[in-house]
Amino acid sequence: MRSRAHISSHPIHPMLVSLPIGLWIGAFVFSLIGYLTDRSLLNAAGFYTLIAGCVGAALAAVPGVIDLFTVVPDRSSARSRGYIHGSVNIVALFLFLYAAARQGSPFDAPDQTVLIVEFLGICCIGYSGWLGGTLAYRNQIGVEHLYANAGKLKERTVDGFERPVCNQSELADGQAMLVHIGGERIAVARCSEGIFAFSDRCTHKGGPLSDGAIVGCAVQCPWHGSQFDIRNGRVIAGPAEDHLKTYAIEITAGEVYIRRQPSIPDRKAA
Repeated sequence: MRSRAHISSHPIHPMLVSLPIGLWIGAFVFSLIGYLTDRSLLNAAGFYTLIAGCVGAALAAVPGVIDLFTVVPDRSSARSRGYIHGSVNIVALFLFLYAAARQGSPFDAPDQTVLIVEFLGICCIGYSGWLGGTLAYRNQIGVEHLYANAGKLKERTVDGFERPVCNQSELADGQAMLVHIGGERIAVARCSEGIFAFSDRCTHKGGPLSDGAIVGCAVQCPWHGSQFDIRNGRVIAGPAEDHLKTYAIEITAGEVYIRRQPSIPDRKAA
């Protein structure tokens, strides 16, 4: 799931998150030492780094929000985790803004309340960082997968089911593409037996199957490794238990169409 907010395929959000983390931790250290030693220069340094951290947090939030709503699949565990991640970051931002307002100016010394609030803010960004790491390393948000002979993931939005989603020559054996159509995310993939369409949402935790590996006529979810037969949607290997929705494919003059109504096999794996 390649990041939408990127520079030459490198996601912008992780580039910017180091700013508020480093600045806010620095602000707490400066304020704590300034409080203990009564040094005005350290108090001023703590105030300025506190404000800079808030600015950095606002900058980092922009690409984060873009990726959350354009990359992370809806109705998935990663989307829920992303909401918590963003909410905790907002709480941290308000805590640090409150600390800055309470201190008042760089010429004023922080009191115990300021230090406690800043410490709570640091706890928040620590928890948020843990969630962000899970999104990146487990859910692979912002990771661009390049599989052998498959090239980059194709993605397309079409107006309706009456429109072709691609030309059959666009997909190589073992390659998948993501199609947004009628408010649904549908994966289209080619294997040795032809082109097949199926729900992009893994039935385990909502992982994006279009981003998984196509081996033979099976797709493996990139999040937790569940495997499905793309021809009929049946579970090959867990942890998923429910089968996938599949869609009939029609090819007319080389153009690939998806039939509107999905086919759902027996709900549970045998």
